[in-house]
Amino acid sequence: MKRRKFIKDSFWGLTGLGMFGGLYSWQIEPFWVEFVKIKMPVKNLPKHLIGKTLMQISDIHVGKRFDYTYIIKSFEKAKKYDPDFVAYTGDFVTIHKDEVQYDCLKEVLKHCVKGKMGTVGILGNHDYGKNWGQQEVADNITKMVSENGIQLLRNEQLDIEGLNFIGFDDYWGLNFNPEKVMDNYEKQKQILSYAITLTYVM
Repeated sequence: MKRRKFIKDSFWGLTGLGMFGGLYSWQIEPFWVEFVKIKMPVKNLPKHLIGKTLMQISDIHVGKRFDYTYIIKSFEKAKKYDPDFVAYTGDFVTIHKDEVQYDCLKEVLKHCVKGKMGTVGILGNHDYGKNWGQQEVADNITKMVSENGIQLLRNEQLDIEGLNFIGFDDYWGLNFNPEKVMDNYEKQKQILSYAITLTYVM
C-alpha cells in the first residue's frame, strides 16, 4: 500500500470512528435504557429482607442533550418493578455551557422511582457543575433531590430496616472524604456496602 493511500484511508477511518462516537453519545446512549435483574447475596442479611429488591438508577443526566420527558417515561417503566429499595448513583444533571437545567430536573424528580422501604443516593461528578468545582450547584441539587424523597449520603451511612447503606461523595467533586464515614463504620452491622464512587467522566 502506498504511503499516500495509507494516510488517506487512515484519515477517513478515524474520521468515521469519531463521527460514530459522536452519533453514539448524542443519539444512542441517552436513549439506551436497560433493565437487568441479578441475585445479590448479602452476608448476614436479616431474614425479613430475604427476597427484597434493590434497584440502582444511575446517570440520568438531565440537561440539553435530549428531551427529559424520556427519563420520566423510563421512570414510569421502572416503577412497575415495585422495588423495596432504590439507590441513585449520581449524575442527576449534565452541565451545558455552565447552565444547569434546574427546572427540568425539578420536573423529572416529581416522577422519580422510590423504594417501599427506602430511597437513597449519592452525587456524581456532573452534580458539581463546571469542572466539578461548583459547590453551589452540588448544594442546589442536594436540596432538590432531598425534597423529592431521595436521601443523599455524602460521606455518610444510613441504616434502613437493618440494611446499612454507605455513600461516598464523588471522587472528582469537592467533598470526597471516605474517612469521615468509615471511621464510624460499625462492622457488627448487617452490611450492604453501598459505597459507590463515580469515576466516569462524560
